[in-house]
This record gives sequence, C-alpha cells and structure tokens, in this order.
Amino acid sequence: RDGTISIGRLFELLSTNPAKILGVDAGLLRSGYEADFILIDEDSPWQVDTRKMAAAAGNTPFDGLPVQGRVTAIYKGGRAC
Repeated sequence: RDGTISIGRLFELLSTNPAKILGVDAGLLRSGYEADFILIDEDSPWQVDTRKMAAAAGNTPFDGLPVQGRVTAIYKGGRAC
C-alpha cells in the first residue's frame, strides 16, 4: 500500500516465483493453468484475531492489530470455495 513494491512484483513474489521453484505450471493467470486465486478488498479494515485463524500454529505476532485489506472470495481450480 505504501508503494514500496508494485502489485505485479508482489504477485511474482507470492505466486509466480514459488511455482517456478516447485517446478509446477501455476503462479500465473494463463489459459490451461489452474485458477487458484483470492479476491481482496484492499480498502476493508479489520482486526487480526488468532481465534478465527485456520493456521496450525494458532499464534501470530499480529494478534489484535488493525490491518487493511480483507479477503472477499477464494477460488481453487476455478471454483469458489
């Protein structure tokens, strides 16, 4: 949000590069690739709450902190989850 990296670079770091490292045909929105993605409302504020997280560790240093940007939909294989 502060312009340190572009949204394109963020996508590379979180999706394209890991797919390359793992050697899988993923990480890009391209015909023939699995459509795994999330939609985010970047202006929606919320507060981190570890009790509502699905992570196995059950903890985060961000618990209780306000953040900006909330997931609104998740798609796996092109289908809404």
